[in-house]
Amino acid sequence: MNSKERILTTIDHKEPDRVPIDSWLAPEVAEVIIAALDLDLSKDPFALSKALGNDLLYTSIGFCDGYSSIFKEERKIGDNLYLDPFGIKWKKKSQKYGSYSEFAEHPLRNIKDYDDYNWPDPLKAYEKEFELYKKLIEEDGKEYAILGGCACTMFEASWYLRGLESYLTDLYLNKDFAVELLDKTMDISLTISKKLVEMGVDIIWWGDDLSSERGPFINPKLFSELIKPRYSFMVDEVKKINKNIKVAFHSDGDIGWLLDDFADIGFDIINPLQPDANDAAGIKKKYGNRFTIWGNVDTRRVMSKGTFKEVAEEVKGCISTLSPGGGHILCTNHTVQATARAVDNVIAYYYIANKFRNYPIQIAQTKKEQKLNVYFT
Repeated sequence: MNSKERILTTIDHKEPDRVPIDSWLAPEVAEVIIAALDLDLSKDPFALSKALGNDLLYTSIGFCDGYSSIFKEERKIGDNLYLDPFGIKWKKKSQKYGSYSEFAEHPLRNIKDYDDYNWPDPLKAYEKEFELYKKLIEEDGKEYAILGGCACTMFEASWYLRGLESYLTDLYLNKDFAVELLDKTMDISLTISKKLVEMGVDIIWWGDDLSSERGPFINPKLFSELIKPRYSFMVDEVKKINKNIKVAFHSDGDIGWLLDDFADIGFDIINPLQPDANDAAGIKKKYGNRFTIWGNVDTRRVMSKGTFKEVAEEVKGCISTLSPGGGHILCTNHTVQATARAVDNVIAYYYIANKFRNYPIQIAQTKKEQKLNVYFT
């Protein structure tokens, strides 16, 4: 099977030849591996994913763009200050081994600025990104599964513009405004999504962090009233373009309370099923024929700080729990941040995954295998 066939088979809840694989790497981690493999991303932006053997190819368009590509030179507007197409200002926060982006200013922090806010045309703002997808689909669409990324879709997008505390307050004290902002951000994300589906992506990817590890960010009644029907509408709209399009959804945290609603909405793939906040085995047992799980190797502790053995046990446990019967894309549960162990653990992740991802999954062997004839550190 090629990568596309492998992904589509597992989404259909059948066992492909191997468990499909993916990972999320911080730029500093990726750069070390790119240099070691002597890859030229100027010729092929997806060269690293291909070299690692990933089965999904994708990038991000829309509100989530601030996390993935904000530090472009053309977006710099001051000392450590960057501006995205929505007027959100970002800054780089450095740590010992790398950096990450965080908000510097929300354009609608003052509600009085809303009437004068100029909504960008996403089709013009992201012309280069759409061209990248066009080329990707033409050159690699037969070999790889192409995922159209438009995460941070409406709930997160709304508070990115307004500020988290302000928007959560708006849901109760300025509800008409909160709903209008939700509709505006939904329209932006739906415009992007429709374009990607028309272009021929296999999967459309949305997402809003609706939970922390301790439970919902918002009252579940508000989710049912405001967010659930809008996502149902979005699914219907993209299905009008391609009835076979698959829909992936990302939310960190404890998502157990959301899964019945996700099934009603029509999501096909859930990401990442954060392992320290969810009962992965229980969810696989209950929803294994309904959702494909795209995850859930721990990044908070194992991939960032763990030993080789701990990475091995994490990957083997994830495969043995989630992969039997299909319906699983192995992936880190979030971005592998730059740490002293990160690069070694990414190597370990791929080594172990490729050792144990062949179907049929040998669960007994996976649990018993201890000695590994490989040394990275």
